[in-house]
Amino acid sequence: MVVKFTLPLADDVAAKMTFIGKYYGRSRVREIEWACKEWVRRFEAEQGEIKQEDLQALKEAGR
Repeated sequence: MVVKFTLPLADDVAAKMTFIGKYYGRSRVREIEWACKEWVRRFEAEQGEIKQEDLQALKEAGR
């Protein structure tokens, strides 16, 4: 499943993400997606894998 949402960014951050994305041959959206995946990878490397039951518990707590 793909979740679509609007992400407000400061102009300078958006411009820099565009620059970085173009440097690596990606669009700004793909660069932001890559950065999010990298952040999750780093978090899980430090804190342990986020399991499906963790996500389900979070979802249920939001009800």
